[in-house]
Amino acid sequence: MARPRQVLDEEILVAARACFIEHGASVSTDAIAARLGVSGPALLKRFGSKRELLKAAFSIGKPPPWLHLLEAGPDAREPMVQIRELAGAIDAFFREMVPAFAVMREAGITPEEWRGENKEIPAPVRASIAMAGWFRRAQEQGRMREGDPNVMASLFLAGLQHRYFLAHVTNQRVPTEAEDPWLDRMVDIFWRGVAPGTVAKGKSDGKHNG
Repeated sequence: MARPRQVLDEEILVAARACFIEHGASVSTDAIAARLGVSGPALLKRFGSKRELLKAAFSIGKPPPWLHLLEAGPDAREPMVQIRELAGAIDAFFREMVPAFAVMREAGITPEEWRGENKEIPAPVRASIAMAGWFRRAQEQGRMREGDPNVMASLFLAGLQHRYFLAHVTNQRVPTEAEDPWLDRMVDIFWRGVAPGTVAKGKSDGKHNG
């Protein structure tokens, strides 16, 4: 008799993400297991329930994988190089996560589940705070122009999310960076506005708002 196939947790999560996105939150554990060549009970034994499997598949309640880049930086490299690196990591995250939001709504994921272990600051809020902190530290180092770092963070994160939300609601496909170097153009435009030496509107002629 053949031994049961051994699968890694990451293999399970990859298959589960694909099945949930393709078929919705109601997809059976048996369907997910069939994609992996294992049994439904084996999945439940590993994760406890289909809901816990869904939460693990989409990292619900956990900080995004690029948060450590924000909290550790900026480093000694050119700021634009680092911003492009951040853009790539965040873009890859939203490419995967935005199509999953409909699944999570269908599953009825609660605010408490979104918060996870950190009951005070939900992961999306923590990410926004960390992005603003990165920009503030770059300003303090004289490597970005003055300006509200919270606004910069909102513009940067919203810019990266927008095309995925638009594609999701219009049922369109977002080209890869190899097909269309959108991120390079986006970072170039953003950097032109925040680079040191950039003069804020209203100050180039000595005028100040207010």
